[in-house]
Formats: sequence, structure tokens, C-alpha cells
Amino acid sequence: MLLMIRNKSFGASRSLITVSDTPIFGIDKIENEIQMLNRKATIHKWKSPTGEVLELVIPPTVYPPREDTDLMAKAIMKLGPGKNRNCLEIGCGSGVLSMFSSRQGWNVTACDINPFAVASTRGVAEDNQVDLEVHEGGPSPQIDGELLQWTGGKSFDLLFWNLPYLRYDKTQPETLGPMEEAALLDTDNSGLIEHALNLINRGLLNDSGIALFIISNNETGLNAKSKCYSKGLAVRTISKLDLDDGEQLQVIAVWKPYVNSDKIVIPVIDSTNLKLLESDLKVGSSICSPKQISGHGRRGRAWINSKRSFAGSWKLFDTKSSQEPGILQIIAGLCVKEAISSSIFGFNNNDVIIKWPNDVMIKFDDKWKKVCGILVESRTVGKSSTIVVGIGINFSGDENEYQFPIGFLENYSKVFTFDKTRNLLDAILSSYFENNEKIIGTNKDDLKQLLFTEIKLSFNSLGIPLYRNKRVELSKLCQDGKIEVIDEEMNSYIVDDGESIIWDSVN
Repeated sequence: MLLMIRNKSFGASRSLITVSDTPIFGIDKIENEIQMLNRKATIHKWKSPTGEVLELVIPPTVYPPREDTDLMAKAIMKLGPGKNRNCLEIGCGSGVLSMFSSRQGWNVTACDINPFAVASTRGVAEDNQVDLEVHEGGPSPQIDGELLQWTGGKSFDLLFWNLPYLRYDKTQPETLGPMEEAALLDTDNSGLIEHALNLINRGLLNDSGIALFIISNNETGLNAKSKCYSKGLAVRTISKLDLDDGEQLQVIAVWKPYVNSDKIVIPVIDSTNLKLLESDLKVGSSICSPKQISGHGRRGRAWINSKRSFAGSWKLFDTKSSQEPGILQIIAGLCVKEAISSSIFGFNNNDVIIKWPNDVMIKFDDKWKKVCGILVESRTVGKSSTIVVGIGINFSGDENEYQFPIGFLENYSKVFTFDKTRNLLDAILSSYFENNEKIIGTNKDDLKQLLFTEIKLSFNSLGIPLYRNKRVELSKLCQDGKIEVIDEEMNSYIVDDGESIIWDSVN
């Protein structure tokens, strides 16, 4: 039986192709490859984002420019002039993106495991009079070879890769052939994105560098963010492309979070927020502690410490934020939820909710319990403002010591540790908040819709919400972080305090 999958021709008709039982190819598995290599080269035209039109001769088995090529080219152009910094394209294919990057001022190295792609890229470079360093080789699921072989021994300020993302079916006996399969299919059991992230952490990317990847909205793509977080890397979607068949492609930017900031751990501290507000540390700096003595919550309430906990504060801005503190608090709650639900800890995403305005709750034994509190605070001196976010998480303790339901992460898993939590939050907070001049910020409309969806989830999970003894529904998340609710008589109310909402018949 043949497996029907969509090839990377985007918009062309679906084709029946067979995929390999294993990414290791023997002599008996190359008949398809030989047939492909005997095909004639094809002529393609490609128009770059700057309007330059190229006529290309594409050899067999080499991936020609498509919509995803255009998407990546536009993302590269948004980064601005390369200024002769080092750039690496992995899987260069036809070579047009390497050529385009060189036109943008980058010092480009390109690589591909397909020798026909290497020849194509060198030909494009020669025809268009650009200097490219092109190597045969690159990352693979099995053996990379020495990095020197396909990088020239450099580290890079920009790395980009249009990742193969179609998954192969292990039950199928036939194969596309090694080179064709490498262009279309992700044959790495853990996903090539994870392989690439490991290389970034091994020094392939400079500390201030950026990696761009194209991912799809399939399972591998949806897990890409969590994989980045688990490697201590920040990630942000910077552009999207919706295709006619419902598939969506995204360009994600990956970088090392807050590399020029201080990351301080203090064994015992009065208040991480207060300490950070009083400091002159750079934006992105953090102060974390396993034992906070005088922490506080909203309206000056004392933060109740558990037996073992995490307390951490991050300096988000050193000037007035375009987002109100109430919104910043909810974004921070989303960051905590993503940390708890990451691949490191593996908590079921449906069992973690953001309870408006500043709590994160986890479901234990069918009961919702508070596991985290969040507080955004600011201080203004003259024209200078400092905005910090404090995050307190309960690791372990005795539930009977508290007057309201408290949850502890260790009740679910023993893998929650102080260092893992700090590194995860550093990466995730950077993903949402870091102002990197080379990377566009998170789309505010998309973010607001995501925050509303998360708060709506808590309204649907905690029970029946009552406001002024009337049953209400969540209607809107306001720009300042307040919420609008509507009662059964369609009267609307603006609510600014979470304690004004009473939950009846709590699950």
C-alpha cells in the first residue's frame, strides 16, 4: 500500500510517493534514486523580495524555489543589512537563498548533503557573480561528520534552514532514495529541529546570533517551541504563510536568551522583586532564590512560602512599557504555563490554567490548586522607569498548612528542579519580552487573542463564575488587563480584581 503525503511543491496536486523503512540506505534501496538522477534538469524562474528575477537550471533531486523559499527570503531581508557578518544556510538546494543573503551583505557559507544541490548553488553563485563558500555535507540523523567539513570551521551570526518536515512511514518497504528523501522528509526520530538546536548550543551560532527555521503546523512543527525551550533557547514566530489546503508555514527565530544580562542566584533573599527594583542591572537580568523570606503579592499581601519553592524576578523594561502591568502579568502567567507544560516536565497542558489575573493553577485529583503567583511592579525615578516581574512557584510542602487549595509540583513529578525551572523561564520570558532589534516583536493582536483564550479556559474549568451574586460569562480582555463580564440579563461589568469573581460548584 502506498502512503499519500503532500510534497513540498505547495499548490501542486498531491502525489503518491513511498517512503523508506529506515534512514539508512543500502545498495538494494537506490533504484528510485538512479531513475531520478537520469531525469533532465528543469528551468525555473525566481523573483527575490527586492525584485531581482533569476532564471535557474535545477538538476534532478534538487528542491526548486517555492513559496517557502519566498517566505524565508522575506524573513532574511527583515533582519537588515548583513554588514559582512557570517551566515550559514543548511540545505542550500538550488542556492537562491544563499545568493540572496550575499546580496544583502552577509558573508555566506552554504552546505547540502546532495552533491547536485552543491553544484547548483555554485552555479548560481558564478552566474550572479557572488562569493559563496559551498560545502558538501551537513547535519543528518545519523552522523554529521566534522563540523569543519561543512561549516569551514566558523561560527555564525545568522543560520537558516528550510527544515524537511514530512514524516516517513516505517511500515513502507520502498524509498524515495537518499537525496530525494533528505530534501522532503524528516527521518530523524526526534526531529531535525532538535538536532539543529544541539548544534546551536555547541557553538555553531554566536551568542548574539539568530537562527531562522521554517516549520509546518504538523506535529513536529507544533513541538518546535517546546524543544527550543528545553534547550534553553528563546523562540518567536516572525512570519506565517497559510496555504490553500489548510497547511500553515511559519518562520521561527531562535536565539540565546538575554545573553548580555546578569543571571543571579541568591540562596536566601528578602524579596527578589525589591532587590531587582533597587538594582541598576540591565534589562533581561534576573535574580532568583530557592528561599524568599519577605515576598509579597498583589495589594501588598504577604507571599506564603512553601517548604521548597522557586522565587525569581526578571527586569522586563527600563522604560515605560507599551503594555499595561495587568497584561504583562497575564503574559508572565502564560510563560509559567508553557514552562510547566514543556517537554522537560511533561505536565498535561489541559491540566494547567491561568487564573486571572495573576495565578497559575494545576489540576490534582480533579481539584484545581494554586501552584504559582505572579506580580509585576515598577519604579520611576525622574524620567527613568524600571518594570520587573516576580514569579513564585511551589515545589513541595504540606497542603494542610494553608487556608486555600495549594498545589505542589513535586506531587506530580520529581524532575522539577530550581535550575531547570530558572533556565526554562529565562528562555520563555525572553521569547515573549526580549526586545531584539533584529527580530520583530510578538504580534499584539495574536497575543491578545491567545491571552483571552487562556483566561476563557479558566472560566470554563473552575466552575460557575459569579459576580455580585449573578452568573456571568467572560466577554473581553481589556487593554489594561481588566476583564469585561456579562450577566444573564446582558449587563456588562468591568472587573479589576480577581477576588470579585466567586466560583460556585468548583470542579
